Amino acid sequence: MTRAGVAITAAISAAIGIASIPGTARSQGNDPELPPLAKMRDANDNNRIERSEAAGPLAPSFDEIDCDRSGNLDGKEILGFFQGEECKTPVKSADSGKPNARPAQTRAANELLFNLYLPRTTAMFTNVVGPWATAIASSTEGRIEIKFTASSLAPVNRQLRMVAKGVADAGMGVHHFTRRRTVTARVSELPFAARTSRAASIAAWRTVQEFGKASEYKGVKLVGVVSPPPTLIFNSKKPIKSVKDFRSLKILAAGSLVQPAKLLGAPVVTIPLPFAYEQFSRGVVDGTFSNYGGILGFRLAKFIKFATPVPGGVGNTSIFLVINQKKFDSLGKPDRDAIMAVSGEEFGTYAAGWDANEKNAVRQAREAGIQTIKLPPATLAELKIRWSVIEPQWIADASKLGIDGKAAVAFYRGALAKLHEGR
Repeated sequence: MTRAGVAITAAISAAIGIASIPGTARSQGNDPELPPLAKMRDANDNNRIERSEAAGPLAPSFDEIDCDRSGNLDGKEILGFFQGEECKTPVKSADSGKPNARPAQTRAANELLFNLYLPRTTAMFTNVVGPWATAIASSTEGRIEIKFTASSLAPVNRQLRMVAKGVADAGMGVHHFTRRRTVTARVSELPFAARTSRAASIAAWRTVQEFGKASEYKGVKLVGVVSPPPTLIFNSKKPIKSVKDFRSLKILAAGSLVQPAKLLGAPVVTIPLPFAYEQFSRGVVDGTFSNYGGILGFRLAKFIKFATPVPGGVGNTSIFLVINQKKFDSLGKPDRDAIMAVSGEEFGTYAAGWDANEKNAVRQAREAGIQTIKLPPATLAELKIRWSVIEPQWIADASKLGIDGKAAVAFYRGALAKLHEGR
């Protein structure tokens, strides 16, 4: 995992009470203290979490976290789980000599359990995931129902693996956390590209269908890719007139947006946008990358004074939606066809709702006093030079999977151009 990735997951972990613990190797050396929230559930004060004490994401993933099969969880095992680390060696049960399997989870045959780690109030749910679930119920005439988890069954960086293992039947996640494996769809992360969520989502899907490799989504059925409306640069200090102005900003960024921030020459705090409120309120940061909907949705408008648009966006977050492959294959062909009829490129239709939401957010942001100030042409030209290294890096990542990256970028941008026509 990259340093940026560790920082992101550490921030997410902190939000649910998992403090930084020295050392990340699992089940080695002296056991550290339990994370704060876990320690609160340690009823017998033995610095372990027994199965009866587990709660939140620890409960459904207990057997996966318990690397040494001791029947309890220590601090290293919990930290390793939330940092996305695997157990060092396959563990075997004492009686059979075979690796312990996760207990089977029984669900109705017509039910797809979708792991939801985002609040239902977010634009991604209200405009994309929710309407897609409704469309599946309608297209299958009620034979297939999407049921959402009350809380996440795994940390955000393990969503793809969690669905592949069948902990949930379906889910969504960010490609950045599996960036070396799921490369093709990340073409939508490139700056100066898409003008709408709809165009980015459809163009990325078409690119995956044309250039993607089966190994990218082993164990799952990819049903859609989505990108939010393009990102802008927001700050609470001053209008941006030159690239030098970014140096005095402390920018909050996460995932694929960390590199563009660093290339601006600005100090970067690698914390996801959902945790930005506290950082802004304490003066830790004074800038971030987002769209207007994100600024309003995470209550940041009270801090933000200036918005700096970037034609085609700073970059974007690439999101996947998947169904466990075995679960998908177990469905009858009419139901599989019905699901795909409202998936794939149809996510562009749902993403169009996100675009409409963004237009309303722009109006609300202006009413809140946020000023939108365009970059001078010379500054924009310098920005393009600074960010020109991002595309070659993606092409290099693609080549490692045997993908013609240059052709894929050309295909993606060509698809965007056609989708942008008349809109």
